[in-house]
Amino acid sequence: MIEAPHTTSSGDARAQAIDRAEAAMRQHADANIVITNAIDRARDVSSGSGVLDGFTVALKDMIDVAGLPTTRGSALYGGLDALATAPCVDALQQAGAVIVAKVNLHEFAYGVTNENPHWGDVVNPRHPDLIAGGSSGGTAAAIAAGIARVGLGTDTAGSIRMPAACCGVVGLRPRTGRVSGRGVAGLAPSFDVVGPMAATVEDTARTWAVLSGEPVPDAAALHGLVIGVIEGCAAADRLRALGAEIRSFELPGDLLDPFWTMFRAEATRTHEGTFPRNAADYSANVRAKLENASGVDAGGYQRARDEIDALRGEVARRMHGLDLLVSDTLGCAAPPVGCDEVAIRDDLGRLVAPFSALDLPALAIGNLQIVARTEADALAAGLAWEREVGEIPPPW
Repeated sequence: MIEAPHTTSSGDARAQAIDRAEAAMRQHADANIVITNAIDRARDVSSGSGVLDGFTVALKDMIDVAGLPTTRGSALYGGLDALATAPCVDALQQAGAVIVAKVNLHEFAYGVTNENPHWGDVVNPRHPDLIAGGSSGGTAAAIAAGIARVGLGTDTAGSIRMPAACCGVVGLRPRTGRVSGRGVAGLAPSFDVVGPMAATVEDTARTWAVLSGEPVPDAAALHGLVIGVIEGCAAADRLRALGAEIRSFELPGDLLDPFWTMFRAEATRTHEGTFPRNAADYSANVRAKLENASGVDAGGYQRARDEIDALRGEVARRMHGLDLLVSDTLGCAAPPVGCDEVAIRDDLGRLVAPFSALDLPALAIGNLQIVARTEADALAAGLAWEREVGEIPPPW
């Protein structure tokens, strides 16, 4: 069990953490990471105490904080401050964390590059020539830049895990319903989740413990685990050398067809109040996606839902006898800045979207994805990787 970090003065540690966040914001002022600077609020708003004492937090700007705007990365929203704070944020504050920024994202959380014509394209702090990844690219970049120690992102089809891989940080996609989505703008509600991101698995696990109410898991021993490996996975040889038994694992080839049918249908209805009526205010990128998403009727949607349910059962049976699944996080090397998002999005996300469809918890440690039956199992394996290997695989 990981104990809360000991400090001689939590007030001093909190002030120093806020100072570091402010300095990092200045250093990365041209990186288009921050939408709303909350440093002054962080100094003034009291927080609780607990395992996140003095942790600075960056929030994807889909998540409400009372008194701050929520733009959704769009030009259509953010004119009024939120009236209430999302329960997921309140939990972090009660545990001692301080919110220092609302951060940029791919507009409406609907894209993989985090290029945003309204708020600027997020610059990847660790690999400036590569995309930051999306849609939670601002959260990943804020952590990589030192603006925040931890952050919250949202993940519908890989939007926590892809930017974690691109920016060299850690992110957990939990199962749906594990974290309250109240006060969080949605995209496709059947698959939307809120999850923690951080520079380390340890901090990710600590943050998850606060969000879930579960204890921080102990690191598992990788030796003796039976691990299913998808498409080879760059980490497979390392895991074998650490004593894991490696077996090849294949996902059903038709898994993503019903997933995207459900996704498109739900995204269309999420935006029915503003699209196509306000289509001119959308970025060309998201506007084109919504134009192509329409046309799924109730019958088609139900058939897709039934297919997803059947495929979840099939994969559960295939996983019998395995402790974990692993894959690369990214389906291809992280693309360069200025790439054609439409051309690369399916390939980039082809290893993360399946686990959104399957609703399995998935932990990205950079370009290593660990999938398990429970969040605790994924984090325990991630903590073991951090202890025994101690590196974050790069985005290529």
